[in-house]
Amino acid sequence: MKALILHGTGATPNSNWFPWLKQKLEEQGYEVWIPLLPDNHTPNRETYNDSLFGSGWDFTDNIVIGHSAGAVSVLNLLMDKRCPPVKIGVMVGAWAGNDFEPTPAQLKAYQQANFTREQFAGLFPWEGFDFERIKAKTDKLIFVHGDDDPYCPLEQAQCLAGKLDADIHIIPNGQHLGSTYKEFPKLLDIINSATI
Repeated sequence: MKALILHGTGATPNSNWFPWLKQKLEEQGYEVWIPLLPDNHTPNRETYNDSLFGSGWDFTDNIVIGHSAGAVSVLNLLMDKRCPPVKIGVMVGAWAGNDFEPTPAQLKAYQQANFTREQFAGLFPWEGFDFERIKAKTDKLIFVHGDDDPYCPLEQAQCLAGKLDADIHIIPNGQHLGSTYKEFPKLLDIINSATI
């Protein structure tokens, strides 16, 4: 059993709940990889995918988990022709990018975090997500989202989940499910329930 965890913008493999989840999955017998994504202050789907597929990691039948830009990267990974079928894709704090105009609250949150829309231009495919290809690459897709996420509006995750026939788990007062979460038992429960 293998699991891949992809971090978000400006994060590292040691950020947030990633080390905790890695340890918990390893205790269950998983081999877990949390790569440091290159140039991740300006996430780019082509740079990320080239790095991931050039790593030598076997993606077949993995659980692939991503947070924020890493959640979008899970979708980009599954769209890539080099990606074999995986078991489960889990997107924590995802957003739809080019498909939506940012809300005033989202723009304010971006300003407070020193983010810009242009910073994420290379993260999203210019032609949009190929939802049928993504669905064909995995047995199950799951979204996990805070109901009050300031950066990635819930309605965008709900829209993606709808187009992908995916489950969505909404965390009350979860915010962006990032730095305030050093442990994330609910996420582990969601993953374990999906693998039964």
